[in-house]
Formats: sequence, C-alpha cells, structure tokens
Amino acid sequence: MNSEKFIGKNKDEIFLLLDAREAGLKSSEADSRQKRYGKNQILFHRTRSPVLMFLQEFTALFPLLLLCAALLSFFADTLSAGEGYGLIGAALIIVVLLNAIVSFLQNYKVEKLMISFLDYIPKQVALLRDEKRVFLDAKEVVPGDIIFVQEGDKISADGILISSQKLLVDESVLSGESERVKKLPLEDRVQKECLVYSGATVMKGSAHLLVTKTGRATSIGSISTLSQNVPTDLTPMQKELQIFARKITYLALGIGAFFFIIGFAIGNPFWTNLIFAIGIIVANVPEGLLPAVTLALNQSSLRMSRRNAVIKHILSVETLGSTTVICTDKTGTLTQNSFHVEELYMNFEEVSALDTQAYLNNPAALSMLEIMGLCNDVISSKEADGSSRFKGGQTDIAMAEFVERITGYDELRSKFERLGTQPFDADKKQMSSTFKTMGDTLYMTVKGASEVILEKCTKVHIQGQVRELSASQRELISVQAGRYAADGLRVLALAYRLLEQPETEAEDLIFVGLAAMTDPLRPEVPAAVKACKSAGIRIIVISGDKAETVSYITRKLGIAASPRIIETDELDQISKEELAKLLQNEEVAFARIAPEQKLNIVEALKHAGEVVAVTGDGVNDAPALKRADIGVSMGLRGTDVAKEASDIILLDDNFATIIKAIEEGRTVYDNIKKFITYILTSNVPEILPFIIYVLFPIPLAITVIQILCIDLITDMLPAIGLGNEESEADIMHRPPRSRQEHLVSAKTFLRSYAIIGLAQTLLSYIAFFAVLKSGGWSLDADIPSDSILFLQASSAFLATIIFSQIGNVMACRTNRQSAVSLLFKANYLIIFGVVAEVLFIFSIIYIPYFNPIFSTAPFPFEVWLIILPAPFVIFAIEEFRKYLVRKGYETLSV
Repeated sequence: MNSEKFIGKNKDEIFLLLDAREAGLKSSEADSRQKRYGKNQILFHRTRSPVLMFLQEFTALFPLLLLCAALLSFFADTLSAGEGYGLIGAALIIVVLLNAIVSFLQNYKVEKLMISFLDYIPKQVALLRDEKRVFLDAKEVVPGDIIFVQEGDKISADGILISSQKLLVDESVLSGESERVKKLPLEDRVQKECLVYSGATVMKGSAHLLVTKTGRATSIGSISTLSQNVPTDLTPMQKELQIFARKITYLALGIGAFFFIIGFAIGNPFWTNLIFAIGIIVANVPEGLLPAVTLALNQSSLRMSRRNAVIKHILSVETLGSTTVICTDKTGTLTQNSFHVEELYMNFEEVSALDTQAYLNNPAALSMLEIMGLCNDVISSKEADGSSRFKGGQTDIAMAEFVERITGYDELRSKFERLGTQPFDADKKQMSSTFKTMGDTLYMTVKGASEVILEKCTKVHIQGQVRELSASQRELISVQAGRYAADGLRVLALAYRLLEQPETEAEDLIFVGLAAMTDPLRPEVPAAVKACKSAGIRIIVISGDKAETVSYITRKLGIAASPRIIETDELDQISKEELAKLLQNEEVAFARIAPEQKLNIVEALKHAGEVVAVTGDGVNDAPALKRADIGVSMGLRGTDVAKEASDIILLDDNFATIIKAIEEGRTVYDNIKKFITYILTSNVPEILPFIIYVLFPIPLAITVIQILCIDLITDMLPAIGLGNEESEADIMHRPPRSRQEHLVSAKTFLRSYAIIGLAQTLLSYIAFFAVLKSGGWSLDADIPSDSILFLQASSAFLATIIFSQIGNVMACRTNRQSAVSLLFKANYLIIFGVVAEVLFIFSIIYIPYFNPIFSTAPFPFEVWLIILPAPFVIFAIEEFRKYLVRKGYETLSV
C-alpha cells in the first residue's frame, strides 16, 4: 500500500493495517517481516561483474567484424600456408583484445567511482524493538517499526508521523523544491502533512514515525526502479560505427565475391579464387580503426576530466557534440545557488543592499534588521576565524548574512528573548516569531509573500513613525513588489506588531519594507549561452521556480526575448501533440515543473528528432536523465540516483562546462571522421594489387604481411595524432550535424577510394615498375616471389604507400579549410607518428635482419627520387579538392 493511501484513516486503522503497536515490534516479528519485505536498502547502482563488463566489449558490431575477418584469415592460412594469413588473424585478435582492455579499464574506473558514491539510506537508526529504544543498522527497518528522527538525520523509510516537535524537512531530493516543508503529527486522521519519505533530511525538530514502506517500495526506491527501467537508445557514435561496419562489410564482401566470380571466368582454380577473395575481404577491413576510435574517445574523456566533467561512457563525449537541445534547470547550473539580499524597499525608497551607508541612513533600517534577524530559522555556528556560518533555508541564510554584515546576527538576537515561532507555512506563505523586549511588551516579527503580508497590514513604518497605511501607499508597495518579481528577484515583505500577550495569528501588522533577494547568475554562463546560439543549439529552461523568475532568467541570459512560460498545471492538461507543437516555439520555457514532468518533455523532443541533453540533480530527475540522449548530473549537489542515471557528471555544477563538453564532442567527431578518411585511403593500394594480379599478368605488388604493417603500425600512430587534433576555428559556429549526416558517407568513400586512394596506387605502381624495369623485367616474364628483384619492387611499392600517407595525414588535418597553415602548427603526435613510420620503413628495408620477416629488400637510392615527391603530390591533390568544395562543389566534400 502506498503511503498516500493512508490519508483519511485514523490512528487505530493504520496500526491495524500495518499490524503494528505503539510499543514497537518484537524481534521475532521484525525477522519474519524482513523475510517478506526484504532488507531496507536501495541499490542505486547495480554493480556489474568485471568479467561480464569485459566480455561485453566484444559484442559491438565492429569488434565482431574484426573477429570474423580473423577467422577468415585463419581459414585462408590452412588453404595457403606461409602467405601470412595466420599472422593477420593473430594480429586482428590482438587488436580486438587490446581495444577491449582499454575500453574496459575506462568503464571499470567509472564503475568504481559510482560505487564510491554514498546512498540516501543512513547507516544507523534509533527505533523501538521489544519495547526498548535501540540503535540498529537501517537495513533492519521493516514496515510497522517505530523510528525516531531528529535534526540532521536522514529519514530511512517512508512513514507516518505519530508525534513531532516543530518538524521541518528538506524533500528536495525527491521534489526538486529547495524550500523546507513543515510536517504535522497525526491527530484525528492522516493528512498529507503527516507523511514523510525516505531520503528526506530533518532540518529542524524531532519526531516519531510509523514505517509504512521500506527499500525499493519507498518513493525514492520506486523512482530508482523507474529510472533503471527507462529504455536507453544507442548513442549517435554507436549507430554510426554500426553503419560504417555494415558498409565496409558489404563493400568487402561485394568486391571479394565479384573477383571470386571473375577468377572463375578467367579459369583460375576454386581454391585460388577463394584465397584471393579472402585476401581482398581482409584487406578491406581497417584493422587499426577500432583502437584509434577508442584511444581518441579516451583522450577526449581525459581532457574533459581536466575540465571538471567525469565521462561515465566514452561514447557520450561524441553524443554531446551532436546535441541540438539542452534542457537545463536553473538553480546552481545557470545561477550560483547562493542567495543574497540585492535590494531593499523601505520608507518608500529603494536602497541597494550593497550600499551600507545609504541603508543605515534610512529611518526604517533598524526595524528591517531586527525582522530579518529575528524572524529567522537558521542555525548559526562560529568558525575558527570567528566568522559565523549559517545552516537553513536559502532566504533565511541570505537575510542572516545581511544582518551579520551590518551589525552581527548573534549579537542582534542576544538582545531578545525568544518566546515562540510559527515556522514558514507553504499554504499561508508566511512565518512569524515572537520575542520579549524591555518590560512586558511582546514583539511579533513577520515575513512572507508580499501580497499575503500586505493584506494583513493596517499601518506603515515611515519617517521613523507608525502611521495608517493608505490605499495609495498599499498600491505603491504592490507595484514595487511586482517590479522586483518581474526582475527575477525573490521578494518577501517584512512587518511587525507589538503585543501585550502571545498571539498565533499575525493580523493588524505594521509594514516595514520589502527585501528582494537574488541567486546571481554564474559569470561565465552568458558567454556559454551565446556560444550555444552560435552553434545552433536550443536551450530550454525547465525549473521548479515561479514563472516570473524563469522569464527573467531566460531574458537576462538572452535565451529568449519574449519567453512563452508553461507551468505545471498547463503541462498536465495538454496532450502529447499539443506539447510537441509548443516545443516548436524557440522561446518556450517551463516553470514550477515537477522533476518527473521532465520525462514527458524529453520524450516529446526526442520524438521530434532532436538530440537532447538534460541536466538534473534530484532523484525525480533520474528517468529524464536516463531517457535523454545525454544525461548530465551535478557532482556537487546531485543525488546518487541522478549520478547513476546520467552519462556525464559535472564536478562544478556549471552550465559553461556543458558547452566545453559540446565543443569537445564536436571536435572528437571531426577527428574520428578525419582519421577514418585517412585510414580508408590506404585500403585502395592494398586491395588493387590483388585485383590486378588476378586480371593481368602482373606480379602481386604487396604481401599480406606488408598490409599488416600499414594497417597496424605505420597508419596507427598518425591516426592517433589526428584523433588529438585541436578543434577547427569554426567548430562552434556550425549548426549541429543532421541525423541524416553519417560518419562515413558515399562522399567519404569517393574521396578515400576514388581520388586519393587511386592516386596513391598509381604513385606506388610507378615506383614498383621502375624497380622491375631497372632489373630487366618484362610483362611476358615470370618473376619468383622470393627473388631479390621482386622483393625490391615490393619494398618500393610499400615505401610509396607509407610516404603518400604522410601527405594524406597532413591533408586530413582539416575537412574543408586549407591545411597549408597547419603545416607550421605542430601536432606532436602526428610528427612522432611520421618520424616513427619513416624510421620503420627504412629499418625494414635497409636492416638485413628484418628483410625476411617483412618480405623486403634494399632498392637503389635513386628510386627514392620517385618516392619522395609522393606526399607532396597527395597533399596538392587534396588541397585542390578542398578548394573546389569551398567554391561550391559539395559532391567532393567528405
């Protein structure tokens, strides 16, 4: 039974329903109930077996493609031993294993981080057992128990208050509302105010409560369960890698099958055709791509960690780069979550709270100070340096800090004797405290919503005197309060009354002034909002604050000029279709929204084709965080449930960090696209020699072992360098990429296969034939594959590919802009990769020990006159292509 279902029942009925007694349960009863209901614990994060986590790394389509290629290679090796196919198979398996290890280590590090977060169930609680008060582990609490809570405690289960003393609780973990909630004990029948919830914190007072729900059956537990059951989609990068894997598979199988048939047509034996078909298929598979992608994403995650963002899933970095809409809350993300008094209105004059002298010169200054200091529930404590520290509600702290700055909070309160307090009541929208002053006079201080307090005022404090409050003065005060509210300030009216005897009702009050408070904007947020607009990203504010505040914030930050504010009641009444239509409004924002309503908004945005990033910190934010394409939780004030449901945790709770992450996501996408384009290019001079060998009486220009050298050694290091390229200057001035734009498109294959790949093949064959011709070879002559002349020619072919790739990697540093300027801008990883591959090719050609391993042989140095221009030719061709793209030939773009 949900706790709300107890509403309306009397005390006897609820004890009967729960089979409970006011003296508490017996230990034997508690044991049997624990077997029935389970332990009182909520596992916000389900720990995963490291073994299963590691095995999961092999289930993606791309690793499976590489493993299939490895099996084909081993099969080809059994048919034609000694050709190097077995070595390719082993290398592919090693690549998949290394990639799995790198990815696993990143995910396991995050797993340990999540386990380290504390949950919202306290470790020990005081409760009645066997008619005695005992302390037990909170996991032992069962329905029917009676537990005791006091100030500072976290409530360990859902329950009904049996008795309480001025209990105020913070339920923001569940509701998202920062204001403390007043709770009442059960008297005649259960009311909503009698219910308390697991995870809430006791801010003031003490209570006995009868437990109704424990563990996952509690409100916080059910939300945790809901968030774990919310479906999640593949990230855009996962989808793109799957699409790419399918494309490269179809291409490889298509080419392999085509030339298998061609081989039959020209009379080659079945097994010969099969071996060459396998060779073509394996050569098409970019073995180095998977580790290059993983390393690029890992490096990006590390860079983000230095920017105060913990990346839980490395693919999430790229997802942020695809974001089209950010749904953000206000408090602590756009603002500093640090309220302070900004403006004061007293004696019918506006006074800046920062102008101490102007404030003290005002005739109402002392009365304002007294009300702000006395009608206040903060807990004050002294720090080692003598300064005061306050704990309590945001508005109370703001007023206490103002009083502390002017005259000293504790010093002011020490002059008065407190008699009683009526805590802030959300329904009455007011609070009052009564104090004893000199003599027998009682001093009731009151604060609350301006419209409520003004209605109760009959007099006004003006020019140091108390006078009747006229209708025109009442109108002036009301207009000023409205002006403050329109500026996004939180407004409270302050008043008092002198009494002869204690009263609970605040009536016939003397109006003193208005205190307007603000939660300042984070200074870096305006620039971040501007960057979002330049990048074509919409920002939708979804806040629990009132409409005026949300409107002010969206206008102040430039998010919307004339925002269309939707509040919770309106949202509840509109259909999904109407919501979808409202979300098309670029200036829509949401106020007074319950965190669970975020899920509906996210669903509607995703249904409209948007890539949605959502920020959140409360338990009720978890379903929306998990449903979003990218969930961003707050590290400072976020709950464990929110952190578990999110993909990225902001350690500084700063909206500007999200913008940095979006830039990083776009950069990593660009860089992955660059090195895919780079890696695919060398496939052509690897594949075409097999095709030419089958169709024409020309020796096979490259061996299987040499293909392996290119894919896993010489291409890998520069590719990793491309993965660490800095962002291009216009990266945050482009609109988000379309969902129809793929990581690897037909244009990518056109550039890599039909333009640069063919050019590399042509240059490589020029060097190959130059060596053969110098050795006296002719088309009608056979040449053994182990002859020195063939090994020299094959070495020249390999060297030309590698040197061509140097020009290619330099050209790939930009997608559209000229890369000439970047020749003078060092990317040390690319430089290291180029140096390493040059040393490698010279070593395997000119160091005799390596010749038999890599099927190479030294060729005459004059051949280098043909090879050395290759990178410049490739770079020039690519520069010409990008020039045509900039001139409007979009068919040539990548």
